[in-house]
Amino acid sequence: MKPITILLLFFITVAPLQSRGQSSVKDSVLLLTANGHPIQYYVSLPDGWTNQKNWPIVVIIESADKEYKENALRFVRARKKMPFIIVAPYNLNNSRYGRRDPKIFPYSSQTWDYIETVGDCRFNMDGLTQVVKDVQIKYNGDEKYYITGFEAGAHTVWQMVFQHPERLKAAAVVAGNYNQNSCMTDPDSFSTDLAKVVLPVIGFAAANDTFFKPGTRNYSQWLAAKKAGVDHGYKKIAEIIIPLKNHVPLPDEVMNYFYDLLVEEKKE
Repeated sequence: MKPITILLLFFITVAPLQSRGQSSVKDSVLLLTANGHPIQYYVSLPDGWTNQKNWPIVVIIESADKEYKENALRFVRARKKMPFIIVAPYNLNNSRYGRRDPKIFPYSSQTWDYIETVGDCRFNMDGLTQVVKDVQIKYNGDEKYYITGFEAGAHTVWQMVFQHPERLKAAAVVAGNYNQNSCMTDPDSFSTDLAKVVLPVIGFAAANDTFFKPGTRNYSQWLAAKKAGVDHGYKKIAEIIIPLKNHVPLPDEVMNYFYDLLVEEKKE
């Protein structure tokens, strides 16, 4: 099956950036630990946050670069005036590099022992489940959330998409990996929930990305993920090609995409 390719529309990339202006939010994030689970995560609230209403959540899954705080800040800066709560966990399953290194991870030896016992897939799933629950309770986050991941960060995104579509509003993978590390080796682990039929799943690829753009060797991972989704009943998996960009997480494009979905949702 040929991949569905959608050229990025002008109103997605340029117009929102011009109309939303620059944010007055400080480039800062707060590091927290989940309630009852050792996963740690960064959180940043949008301009004007109040506990008088609910707020949309965007979960950011880091790549093998393991620049957790800096990547969270990229999306904080890209948020501008948009009303999203940014959540960026110290996820695993994005390469073995840096494990048990305190300069990279804030986890104790006891936590690493626990991780080795339960495995990365369960640690990510249980941890992210609790993180979102905490943000929903503490910061009035919406029941469902948006999720994005770059490169090896896509492993966890695909796990959430394919195992729990009912928890998500939309997913965006950027130059996303999909292989034996994606926690989807068991065909019985795919969800049967009908939320998968309407869940928007977008694969972003940069036109100048020599690693993941169409026609490159790693592009086959996007095709494999898309095929897995289609084969299991996902109806809204598509692709967006970003012109003039290289191998980067595309925070502006991802946040603008989620914002456009949010605007459309509020019109309904």
